[in-house]
Amino acid sequence: MPELQIAAAVLAAGQSRRFGAADKLAADLKGRQLGEYAAVTLAGLPLTHRWVIAAQADHPCAAAWRASGFAVAVNDRAGEGMGTSLALAARLALEAKADLLLVALADMPLIPASHFAALLDRAAARGVEALVASEADGQRSPPVVFGSNFLPELAKAAGDRGARHLLGRAEPLVCAADWLADIDDPAALARVRALVSPGESC
Repeated sequence: MPELQIAAAVLAAGQSRRFGAADKLAADLKGRQLGEYAAVTLAGLPLTHRWVIAAQADHPCAAAWRASGFAVAVNDRAGEGMGTSLALAARLALEAKADLLLVALADMPLIPASHFAALLDRAAARGVEALVASEADGQRSPPVVFGSNFLPELAKAAGDRGARHLLGRAEPLVCAADWLADIDDPAALARVRALVSPGESC
């Protein structure tokens, strides 16, 4: 059986409206910019293609993303919602003929490499039909892995809806709730700073 082509996309083009005027992904978190963590954690996994979907090529995290092996793909429609970033990721994965697409969010810094690897292992067993999402406290969320059969649909995503309608159909992979903490405002950043070291298990 041919080796699966596995792509990963970190969505980092959000508008950070609840964070205020500052770019939340450039905020310091234990000596590193918040937006770097997902890419750094994923850098050690056996991925065929890696992209960060950003609103601009010169984002403050761009050098760290590239150092982790990620190409920066600019979403010119980022202001229309996360769905446009997901659509761009899906189109890139289709062009690359990827069998699986792992989608992670740049504002979720606590997810360990072991969880990403477990998602990919579960999805690889199901191939192009895979649909595996993270779950904590009964709620499913990214990171999520899509088999290539879902990519044409995802490539048409728009607005803020994204892939929410697919999460309810996804196979859940349960993990610690802290791992799925996302940072939307300064208070959330303060809470995450008080948790375990990013990238480590709870």
